[in-house]
Amino acid sequence: MELFADWHTHTNYSDGRATAEEMVAAAARRGLAQVALTDHGPRAMFIGVRDAGVYRELKKQAAPLSEKYGVQVLVGAEANVISLDGEIDLPPEIIKELDILIAGLHPQVWCRPWWKTLNWILPNRLGKSIYQLREMMRRDNTRALVAAVHRNPLTFVGHPDLVMAVDLDEVARACAVAGCAMEINTGHHYDRDGVVQAALRRGASLVVNSDAHFPGSVGDLAAGAALLDKYRVPPERVLNARRAPGNRPDFPFNETDAPGNYVFLH
Repeated sequence: MELFADWHTHTNYSDGRATAEEMVAAAARRGLAQVALTDHGPRAMFIGVRDAGVYRELKKQAAPLSEKYGVQVLVGAEANVISLDGEIDLPPEIIKELDILIAGLHPQVWCRPWWKTLNWILPNRLGKSIYQLREMMRRDNTRALVAAVHRNPLTFVGHPDLVMAVDLDEVARACAVAGCAMEINTGHHYDRDGVVQAALRRGASLVVNSDAHFPGSVGDLAAGAALLDKYRVPPERVLNARRAPGNRPDFPFNETDAPGNYVFLH
């Protein structure tokens, strides 16, 4: 299986440490066919883009960079879920222009209404060090992320269950219905096995990305590829994968089984 694209990277328009050109050049060195520049939405505290118009600025850069480096450059956004009803922090007119739309839960956003920042986001921040509090917030977090999946035309959900705990099976079920993938994010240490298992149980697609903030991390997808091999996930279930020439399908289950009946092989 070949992972041909990295669809989750950040530039210095948000909290990345390099320019768009430096990130694209890094993708070319990795031999990627595609790279997506997906800076944080504007309601991310201290790290978001200054305004949603930044994505249009990146769009103007995409074609020249694609031509210069021989890599297809996509422009997307890592939008923030800002309410329990699944609202995200991008206007519809910007969303329509994006190639990739990610939504994720982040414990450093300004919510709508603003006071939810205190009774939803703040407890999640504290939950990073207080396990019981993290578990208490799981229901609200799951509600918000599932609502975002159904409400918005997402390409995939970013790093589910990273800091803000969610019920991965509920998220996977929503993704399967909405045609949205779940991300294996190689840039963070979290329950990536749980993400793969939930996606396979519930019939959701997967995608593997680096979440790179530095050029050296662009296309560093080895940890995700290892997980796909571990669970023998077929390329057809991974948005940014294609079968290597000559490889036959390798399923971890009887091909007549329903998507919810995977048997995990260790």
